[in-house]
Amino acid sequence: MNAPAPRAGVMAWSRVLALGAAILIAIIYAFVASSDPREAMKAFFLSPFSSDYTFFSMLEYSGPLLICALGACVAFRAGAFNLGGEGQVSVGTLAAALAAGISSRLGLDPGLGIAFSILTAAAAGAFLAYLSAIAELKTGAQVMLTSFLVSQTALIVVDWAVGGPLREEGSNLLGMAPIDSVYRLPLLAPPSPLSLGFPLALALAALTILFTKGSRQGMEIRLLGKNPSFAWAVGISPKLGAAAMVLSGAMGGMAGSLLVLGQAGRAVKGMTGGVGWNGLAVALISGTDGLGAVPAALFFAWLDSGSKQASILSDLSPDASSVLVAIALFLITARRRGRR
Repeated sequence: MNAPAPRAGVMAWSRVLALGAAILIAIIYAFVASSDPREAMKAFFLSPFSSDYTFFSMLEYSGPLLICALGACVAFRAGAFNLGGEGQVSVGTLAAALAAGISSRLGLDPGLGIAFSILTAAAAGAFLAYLSAIAELKTGAQVMLTSFLVSQTALIVVDWAVGGPLREEGSNLLGMAPIDSVYRLPLLAPPSPLSLGFPLALALAALTILFTKGSRQGMEIRLLGKNPSFAWAVGISPKLGAAAMVLSGAMGGMAGSLLVLGQAGRAVKGMTGGVGWNGLAVALISGTDGLGAVPAALFFAWLDSGSKQASILSDLSPDASSVLVAIALFLITARRRGRR
């Protein structure tokens, strides 16, 4: 007989302790890796809050992270381990940029053009996830493996397209032409990069949690993930798990659209920068119910912003955030495994 699952409160405290341990290790890391630990810690911990610009930049980055995390949570709920988030975000950036260009040429209403770009990006991410979902239904191939392979292929194709045939002529930047400003997400606190993408991400978080916890389909997805055999016995189709995987991919594509329509304003080679992978990490730390996704996304955005500011204002490596994320994930998974 399996050991009883840990209570939600115990799991929450486990995550808090893991994140606290990561912060403690950040302090130790600053003392070891920096010639001026005090300045490094000040830059790492406080600089993201030192000005409106840096704080709003942190919030803006947390939006795509949050959407990726929620998409991963939906897949986890259905028992599918979606490792294709990075590729799904990447095709979302390309699709959104292309859709924005079409909107500009057709002269669409700005609001309609933005919605068209976001939905096109969602469709692109959903299609990428669909390839893995249908492969599992038809051949039994594991989503964990196929989603990763499809994602890596998509990253190569998108980078080739953006830096090659779709590259802006005469530009030194490996990217497409800038999107017309009227088809970009409105800025909420100029000159900072904070855009409408952040509140859109919060609204999507609320809708996702309501869907997974308050709807019949969400209940069936949870049952399918916890006990597939019983779910099938009571008439829940395995296709529901594939649908959850497709929804997860759609959310990854939407996250990509926020990158393009927000601060960047164009599709650039390699612009995802690990957002999909970090979103997966946020999902693992927040828990599959998605309730902790918002604070976890903000925490990760703070790590990212703090490490970048510390690399500018002190001699701390910009890779510090990656180290701390890895430590936090290790501590959380280790504690969970120890409770089985």
